[in-house]
Amino acid sequence: MRHRRSRSVTPAEWPSSIHHIIRAAERECPRGHADAIAELTAIAARKIPARGIFDPAIRGEDDLFAAIDSVAHAHLDAAAARSAWHAALEAAALTFERRDDIERASLQMRAVSDTAYFYAGLSFGLAAAWMYRAG
Repeated sequence: MRHRRSRSVTPAEWPSSIHHIIRAAERECPRGHADAIAELTAIAARKIPARGIFDPAIRGEDDLFAAIDSVAHAHLDAAAARSAWHAALEAAALTFERRDDIERASLQMRAVSDTAYFYAGLSFGLAAAWMYRAG
């Protein structure tokens, strides 16, 4: 039977593959994305021993979803995306230009949310592969 870690794992204990991905995100992704991956990996390292792999379709994971949303707000500009969406809705006069504004703001908000959940899945997968590795 594989050993499950019962304590929190610090970033210093993460394998080099996770550090490489975070460094690559620092170089190649927009500002904040590497921090989002690091924070979500820390969440995954805490959650995986108790709950297993991340599945966004599972109900009753409100604390995890709140943590992912918090990361999106802190590192992926979710608040700005949501504000733009609300402002566009309030200003909707339904002219063609306004409808474009609403669509752009909505797509921006969805992109931030999708990115946060993609990074959460990536982080859980990386952490699971590391924590449950053979050996």
